[in-house]
Amino acid sequence: MNGILVEQIGSGRLSDIILSWSSSLYASRQLIQQGRNCNPIPHSQADTLPNPSLHLAPGKNSNMDPTSSPDWRSPEAIQKWWSTPSQREIKRDYPPSTVVALRDGLFEAHNRPAIKLRDIFARHQQCKSVHLVPSVIEPVSLQTISEVGFETAYVSGGMASMTDTATNDPTTDLSDYTYDTVPNKVASLYRSQLLHYRTAMARGDPNRAEASIVPLIADGDSGAGLHTTVMKLTKLFVQSGVAGFHLDDLLSGAKRFDGHDGVGYVVVPLSEHVRRLKAAKLQLDVMGAETVLIHRTDAMSATHITSTIDPRDTPFILGATVNMPTDLCEVESGPLRAQWKVDAKLATLEEAFASACPDLLPMLKTRIAGLNVSRALRVAQELYPDFFWTAESPRTAQGWYPFKGGIDCAISRSLVCAPLVDMTWACVGSYDPKGASQIAAAVQEAYPGKWMAYNITGGFPEDGSRDDEVRALPESLASLGYVWQFLPIAGLTAVAVGVRSVGLEIKKDGLLGYLQSASRPAGRTGHPSAEWWWKDMARLTDMAADAIGEGL
Repeated sequence: MNGILVEQIGSGRLSDIILSWSSSLYASRQLIQQGRNCNPIPHSQADTLPNPSLHLAPGKNSNMDPTSSPDWRSPEAIQKWWSTPSQREIKRDYPPSTVVALRDGLFEAHNRPAIKLRDIFARHQQCKSVHLVPSVIEPVSLQTISEVGFETAYVSGGMASMTDTATNDPTTDLSDYTYDTVPNKVASLYRSQLLHYRTAMARGDPNRAEASIVPLIADGDSGAGLHTTVMKLTKLFVQSGVAGFHLDDLLSGAKRFDGHDGVGYVVVPLSEHVRRLKAAKLQLDVMGAETVLIHRTDAMSATHITSTIDPRDTPFILGATVNMPTDLCEVESGPLRAQWKVDAKLATLEEAFASACPDLLPMLKTRIAGLNVSRALRVAQELYPDFFWTAESPRTAQGWYPFKGGIDCAISRSLVCAPLVDMTWACVGSYDPKGASQIAAAVQEAYPGKWMAYNITGGFPEDGSRDDEVRALPESLASLGYVWQFLPIAGLTAVAVGVRSVGLEIKKDGLLGYLQSASRPAGRTGHPSAEWWWKDMARLTDMAADAIGEGL
């Protein structure tokens, strides 16, 4: 899809870039309107959200600080909140009294964007449409996409790593930056929306002011650490004004993009990922936040796992079925390591047992259910003493175990995590209609109505041979039950293409090139983000100066 975007706008002028972007992503503006025309499910109405943790509407209560209400520290009030539409499907292993014990005396949640996001997702689910959004990397592009009709925006950790890090060292998508990087980016974007809200109100345009508040969905990466760090990251996100964020099951910083030695994405045990999600949800409860929590699994691309401790990972752990004279980590060169894997005949424990002793396979499956690899192997060898299989010899030098990622693993992890979150997302490298259908069918069968997300990062031919399929993609995903489709790198790509297009015109014709390709078209859009936007903002500073006076 990104290739189509570049083809459409590579030779265009700056004024057409975001409009072409909007058109190519949605296929037509009718898709945006389709989601808006449905009757929204009233998540934000006071009677469906009786939680004292939420912002109270004027007139509902004379005390605007929820922490001053006795309900703030009332287990009964928290339990009542958990029974509301936005919370009742979430599985929690802790009682309301734990939340009370951990609560601060200061309310910090920005629930208005979160509730707005929930309304948007509910509306699209009701319409059987998909909410498609691009990513943004700075305030101007955020304001621009809101002006062309997008209702939310995505903040990518990978894009933040290229544009905003505490060390000022741009890097690739490894989540190796400090964990406040993305929350800081969200805070900057959120506050820019508040500025546009004020400028629109100063112009007497309350509709534009409300449209300026675009819910932001952010990349929480792997949570940046264990449970206390995940809770601190979640707190930063809530304080930043985020409407939703996702947490993945990866080992931070362990990606290989070249597939060297067969290493791609390294995942953590499912139990560790579950703890991340539970820690995030606990912190949201502590803060009284309606923030949308999203589970992401990278199991589709996983090649290794850090531990074999979780029984739910047993079906996907690979081991050597041949007793090799050396371990993989002792083999020095890449080609020799590749040959080692061929000679070791890697397989899962069940696959290896099926080959060695197929008659006893049904008994093995029954007896190893709920066992981790170590215990399952002992059972297999009790049933068939000559059986050989080991997950130890194929471990990498880092200690990682080979892992059979793919659609089955992604479904398995999604089903475990679905009750803990508001939305599930199985990350893919490119569009796979069959995989998208299989995941959706499994999730919806187990948890009807569960929100699902799908990411698009490209992978379509440049010759346009699949353009019809691309154009129908939102409807196709919506028919499967997906409610959110997003383009993680679209913001950076669009900015790069736009700057290149204008830059080439300036290079060719100097100031005239700028006037013709950028300044004049921008002025004709009639939107403050594209023309002399500082004039609108200056209205506020001039007003403040008049109020302060000259002091003489």
